[in-house]
This record gives sequence, C-alpha cells and structure tokens, in this order.
Amino acid sequence: MNKTEVRLLAGALALVLALASCVSTGASRSSAPPDWALRTPAPDSTYTYFVGHAAVKDGNVSLALDDATANLVSSIMTYMGVKVTAESTAVAKASLDSYQADIVQTVKAESAGRIAGFQIKERTEVKEKSGAVTLYILASYVTTDLNKEKVRIAALFKEQEDAVSKPEAAGDAAVASGRVFDAVKSYVEAAVAASSGTVDNADIKLERNINKARTVLGKVRFERLDSPTSVSMGKAYAKPFSARLVYGEGSAAPGIPGAEVSMVYQYRNTNGRILTRTERGLTDAKGVISFAPPEPNFVGKASFVFRLNLDSTRDLMDRIPAKYDGYVTALDEDLSTRTLSFDYVIASDARTVPTGVYVVDVGADGAASPTSVAEKGLFDSMAKERFKVGLAPIDPALVLSGNTSAIVAQAKARYSPALSRFIFGSARVEGAVKDGSMWQATARMSVTCVDLATGMVLYATEKVFVAVAADEAGARSAALMQVAREAVAKDLMSSLP
Repeated sequence: MNKTEVRLLAGALALVLALASCVSTGASRSSAPPDWALRTPAPDSTYTYFVGHAAVKDGNVSLALDDATANLVSSIMTYMGVKVTAESTAVAKASLDSYQADIVQTVKAESAGRIAGFQIKERTEVKEKSGAVTLYILASYVTTDLNKEKVRIAALFKEQEDAVSKPEAAGDAAVASGRVFDAVKSYVEAAVAASSGTVDNADIKLERNINKARTVLGKVRFERLDSPTSVSMGKAYAKPFSARLVYGEGSAAPGIPGAEVSMVYQYRNTNGRILTRTERGLTDAKGVISFAPPEPNFVGKASFVFRLNLDSTRDLMDRIPAKYDGYVTALDEDLSTRTLSFDYVIASDARTVPTGVYVVDVGADGAASPTSVAEKGLFDSMAKERFKVGLAPIDPALVLSGNTSAIVAQAKARYSPALSRFIFGSARVEGAVKDGSMWQATARMSVTCVDLATGMVLYATEKVFVAVAADEAGARSAALMQVAREAVAKDLMSSLP
C-alpha cells in the first residue's frame, strides 16, 4: 500500500468515526452538569422553566431517564400545588394521570404538541469515572399555558371538597336567614356527597350533616288554629281546617312562609271503601295553611291531616348507600312526624228526612212472597238509629219490574208530601245447602233510595250475605234478615246525604 492509499484509508476511517460521533442518544454528554442543572432558570417574559434529574450508579441511562422524568413531573406538580387525597374525585385523578402521561411521553419521545406550550429544551448526561450516570432534563413551559392548566386541575381537585363543604355552608347560611327547608335540603345534599366513598372522614361528615338536618327539623311544628268538629254529608264544610307552621318554641315562634304542605282527607269510592286523597298547598306569609275538603260523601268518624311535604329531600336520601341506613332512618322518622291530625264526625241529615220503606221478599218462583223479613231487618235498623222512617207499601209487582220511574210515580202519588224519600227493593234466597250438621243460605238484596220531589236516585246497591242455622228454614230467614241489617242498612245509613 503506497502512501497515497494510506492517506485515503486514514481519511475514510476518520470520516466514519466522525459520523459515528454524530449519532445522537437523545442527550448531550458532559463531564460536568450545565449551569441550568445547578440553578433552574428564572421565568422570563414567555416561559417558566423546570428541571428534572436523576443519578444511577450502574450507568443504566434508561433507568436514569425514568427517574429524571419522574423528578421533572414532580417539579411541575409542585408548581401546580396539586395534592391527591382520598377526597379527590375519580375524574380529577384520571385527568391528572393523563396530564402526567403526556409529560412523560413528551420527555421520552422528545416530541412537542402533546401539551400546549410545553417542550424539552435540553437533556444532558454526566458520566462519573465510577461508571455512574446523572441525567439532567430542562423543560420550558409557556407561562400562560401553564397557569391555565394549573387553574383547570385545581378546579377539578376542589370539586369533591366543594360537593360537601358548599351545601353544608349553604345550609348554615339558610338557617341563619330563616330558610328552614332550604337548610334541610342543603344538609342532606352534603350528606349524600359525603357518602359517595371518595371523601376523607366520610362517616364524620355525613353524621354531622344529618344531625344538622335533624336539629333544624326538630324545631319545625304545626300549631292548631281552627277546625270543624262535625260536618254534614253532602254539604260544604262550614269552616276549613287551619294551622300555622312555625320554627322554634313558644307562642312567639315565627311562621314559615312558602312551605309545601300535603293535605290528606278521606272519601268514599264507588265500591264503598273509605280511602284517602292528598292535595298540596303552600303556607302563606305568616306560615298559615287552610283547607276545606270537598263535600263529604260518607257518614261516620273521619280524620284530616296536614303533613309537611319534603318529598324532594326524601329523593335525595334514597341516594345514600345502605350502610348508612341508621342515619337515613332517623332522619326519615323526623320528616314523617312533621304532621298535625284533626278528628271529626261526618253526620247525615238523612235521619231528619221523612222516609218510606218498602222491600219485597221474593219466593222461589220469582213472585212476591207474603213474608217481609228483609223489610223488617232494614226498617228496624234505621229506626234504631233514629231515622224518621215508616213503612210505605206499593204494588209489589211494580217493585219487581224494576221500572224506577213508575215506582217513583206511584210512591209520590200515595205518600207525597208526607214522605220526602222512598226506599224500595227486593230480597231473595239464592240457595241453601247443608254443611255437616248445619244449613248455609245465601241471600241477595237490591235497594234504591229516591228523592220523591225530584225523582233523583240518592243511593242504590246490591249486597249478598251468607247465614248459617241449624235447619234450612232458619238459614233462609237468617240470610234475608242479615243481608238487610248487616250488608244493606249499615251501608245505606252511612251513605245517604
């Protein structure tokens, strides 16, 4: 090899070495850390700077990169002021995890654009003679973008704390300003938030807010103002039921305005059952609530109830987990006892109205029977209750025809104006069977009451009764008597206006 060839080979080798030295590992190498590693650059008019570093004894650069990246992320989180606690919501934690993952990806891939305004400026490896490696990373962050992210993350992490503290504070403020039910609802909202399972000291916070709600409710009560003691069936109430909803003790307790109150009264349905119906009203500026139910359509003892309506609060309570049922039950009992009940009597003027009665016993052949067992049972029952009744027979065949208009015309012609009402009907034994040593008979009775002046039907029914006796004749007679007394008479007297 001549000198020229030697020089060419040496030059080629030098070129290869030069090219090899230019292959980047993603970080510059130095025997001493750069200035920015020893002192993080101060923010300038555009950027805020962060430094991450880590050292490994065995020279594992990949491990150093992981640790330096974590150190960098920690520096940024310190700036953000974020602290993950048990109170942090899942949404907040997930958002923070995603944000940190983007930082890590930006560092390791030396890419930009994953996070607005954030980029890696430099990475420097410092090797020791021992083989240890220290890796330094310098990142810049556009300050305006950094602060926007700080505000966003801070808001997420404050959300769960606010979910408990804000409604609790709102409840305290509502109590101070006399807004009783706003306070109760706010305390329950705070309790629901505390029960979510993502709050530190959840049991303490839930119990505190439930107790605050119960304390407020314990001072809410109805004061009885006025009510009727008796009313007439079919007639308007002479005066309404009235009460005042107050907060506090004694006669000077202030009224609670604008509170929703359920008003529960009784009525008789088409099947003769006494049921309840609920309407809603609001207390006035003085906390007074008044209500007169519709005209009553039955006779007897009745009750009327004012009940504080806190359904929206109960709906909130349903969201509290079962493990807190003890607290929920105690609060629900407090809600349920905010009531005021009135007992009164519904009477009928029917006792004072002259009324005629005629009921036909029907034989097995479908014709009128000479007996009058059912009529006697109905008449005696009404007379015993001091109804102004008298027997008023008409053509039995006409009664059995079911022609109400003709029946009314004949009764009116015979008994008006002495009688104002006329009760007519029929009763028959539908069957009798022997059951062991006893006989069982079934009787059916149909009865109608009309106003003779107008022809208006005031009452109509059909009832069935089963009676038992030692012999067949006794069972048949008992069935006719009892269907009149027990089934028809009681219902009729409690229904006539």
